[in-house]
Amino acid sequence: MESLPPIPTPPAQRWREFRIQVLPLLVFVAVLVAIGMLWRNFVQPSGMVGEVEAVKANVISLADGVVAVLSVERFDYVTNGQVIGQIETTAPEIIKASFATIQSDLTVMRARMKLDELRNQQSYQQLQLDLNQQTLLLDLAKVNALVASNTLNRTFMLNTSGVETPFVLDIDRAKFEALMEEIRVRTVAVANWQIALTNFAGISNPENDPIIQAAVKAKEDEVELTTKPALLKAPMDGVVSMIYRRSQEKVVKGEPIVTVSAPRAERIVGYIRQPVQIIPTTKDTVMVRTRTQKRQSGEAQILKVGAQFEAINPALLSLDSNRVEMGLPILISLPPGLTVSPGEFVDLSIQYAKR
Repeated sequence: MESLPPIPTPPAQRWREFRIQVLPLLVFVAVLVAIGMLWRNFVQPSGMVGEVEAVKANVISLADGVVAVLSVERFDYVTNGQVIGQIETTAPEIIKASFATIQSDLTVMRARMKLDELRNQQSYQQLQLDLNQQTLLLDLAKVNALVASNTLNRTFMLNTSGVETPFVLDIDRAKFEALMEEIRVRTVAVANWQIALTNFAGISNPENDPIIQAAVKAKEDEVELTTKPALLKAPMDGVVSMIYRRSQEKVVKGEPIVTVSAPRAERIVGYIRQPVQIIPTTKDTVMVRTRTQKRQSGEAQILKVGAQFEAINPALLSLDSNRVEMGLPILISLPPGLTVSPGEFVDLSIQYAKR
């Protein structure tokens, strides 16, 4: 009996068998793969979280006062050292009163200087008078010494001829020697008086004293600084991210007025959540993944490792702002080609080097 050819299976029957036997398995595998990808990229809790470092600097007031001028608005770009405002440290009435007080102090100081000048002039004149008296006494001692010398010579001649006794000769010799000693002492005294008079003449006028001139200059500078407003300068290049005080608002010492933020990020601050199995080192690398819809990733290097556990920003972990968790902070370089903004949250995973 001849074998008959197999009856061909209709395509509809094959499709029905495929849907019943194969398609459910393919769908199951596809769902597993999708669940794995979703869990890995979106659902699973990251063992390490991080935040792109946002560098900020506050412009503060160094004294109590009023914001006189504020020349920037939010999101304006400023450069390091740029003047962005002025602070009037005191009210105008207080400035006028302080100015008047300082002016009166200067007037009193100058009056005292004039009085000291008069006293110095009187002292100078008295010193000149004493010098003249000493000079007169010196001249008188010289005259008396000349007389005593003549008397001594006469007594010596009479003593030689036997008219005068040796006792009288000794008295005249003592008088002469005493006058010569007086001449010597008064000569030294007159020389010292002349030196003192010469030195005193150079400082007789107090207005020429450098110390007094410096004191007057310091008072004048104080008057100028009292009336001069304090300038507010940007501490770095960046963008004005926050303004806390406006023009004509009062501020206290140390209160922030403006916050300047760096427009670009250079590092990432990461936190390793507990439990920490291995403490990373600077030899390890980190895979950085953004939380944007189209995820970016890149490999970065660990720059520094913190010394102790610190509180993690609750916004990095969940929507519960009351949740507090401790983590080990590390400083990470920014991966090349990764486009992130300062303050942006990222997910991290450490790739440990071989120990």
